[in-house]
Amino acid sequence: MIENKIAEYTAGITFEKLDANMIHIMKRNLLDSYAGILGSLRDADMISKFDSMTSIIPDENGISVWGIGRKAHAAEAIFMNTIMGRRSDLLNTYMSPNRMGASHPSDNISLVLSVADYLNKTGRDLLTYTYAAYQLVGIFADYYCPEKDGYDHDAQTLFYTPLIIGLIMGVSVDEMVESQRIAGMLGLVINQSAVGQITDWRHCTYASCAMRGMQSVVMARAGFKGALDIYGGEAGVDRFFPHAEFFMEPMPDISQVIFKRWPALVFCQTPIDVAIDISAKIEDVENIEKVRVQTYKMAIEEGALESAYQPGSRAGRTHSLPYCVATALAKKTIKYDYFDDNFLQKEKDVAGLIPKITVEEDKEMTRSYPGEAPCKIIVRLTDGNVVEADRRYPHGDPHDPLSDEEIENKAREYLGNFMKEKETGSIIERIWSLENETSIAWLVDPLKRRII
Repeated sequence: MIENKIAEYTAGITFEKLDANMIHIMKRNLLDSYAGILGSLRDADMISKFDSMTSIIPDENGISVWGIGRKAHAAEAIFMNTIMGRRSDLLNTYMSPNRMGASHPSDNISLVLSVADYLNKTGRDLLTYTYAAYQLVGIFADYYCPEKDGYDHDAQTLFYTPLIIGLIMGVSVDEMVESQRIAGMLGLVINQSAVGQITDWRHCTYASCAMRGMQSVVMARAGFKGALDIYGGEAGVDRFFPHAEFFMEPMPDISQVIFKRWPALVFCQTPIDVAIDISAKIEDVENIEKVRVQTYKMAIEEGALESAYQPGSRAGRTHSLPYCVATALAKKTIKYDYFDDNFLQKEKDVAGLIPKITVEEDKEMTRSYPGEAPCKIIVRLTDGNVVEADRRYPHGDPHDPLSDEEIENKAREYLGNFMKEKETGSIIERIWSLENETSIAWLVDPLKRRII
């Protein structure tokens, strides 16, 4: 059964199996994801919800909730903290080379940090758990495609978060098996938050699975048993999700994870880059008459349907290709606060550009995806001149990767909102030598500070 196979694989992951190159890759991902978490802490409204939630049923023996300086029941704390891994939309992306699925490996950094800190783990442990999480993300993305049958792409997360938590908690292989079975019986995640009017629950779908992942591990340790053959059984998960022929064959190449430069949907990254390229050639956006965006089908389905032209939430705006292109053209960059609720009221140039944008499929680009993530933008000006630019990949794709220095600069930008330059520099330096750290308190403690 798959649950046995994947549990045995996960339990066998150790630090000694990571070579120097993989350790460096994990450090890059940890630093990049840590920056994204700090970016999310700028969201005072979300943090205030955490404050309210933890005050309803306090739990001083629980896990620390980031941003409020208080603890909560383990499952609830995991739910809140893992939202912070996604809220800024700076999370990275793994695209299955077999065109099955996609997922966000960096979602798991918040989970790993929360549980590893609670159990006083070391830097070597953190690198090991991060590697395990990334491998599991790739394995499930290569096997399942939940969205094709109306489930959220995070639906598969329900099954690998118990494995990550189980590895950190040191549970037995049998308990890892049962935690998957129990998680499956807690219910699958539907895709309603990603269709029609996108709401901020879009940033909570992984978190809801991680919360249930924690519950399932606790239940398994307590002796509860789930349903046998949770994947391949008569009413198992394989009945609901389209899936590949083989599981864990071949193993994923997690060095191919896509990093984001911009706090927006992965499918908006290339259009943003291209729009910024074009913006340097346009003196005044008032002179723009029409904008044509040509890209691949998946980018349109994920970021340019009708509701994308009038997004009503932060998640809706970060997932709107027209909104991102208009903002990049007008502002010549993208920043976190450009997705705030009142941004369009202040920035009339951006608001005026959105209706001028059309997004159309280029079939050749569709055929090239996911090997490429291409986009071409053609801007017609009021004087009749035309300005255009194109890219095959966003900067951050493995074909055009972010350098270590660029990841550091990204971290400095977002860490700098909450700590002094000296502390920021120290954290960055210590992440690069994480295997030598006997504790990770220095990394997690800044997240626990009360900021509202």
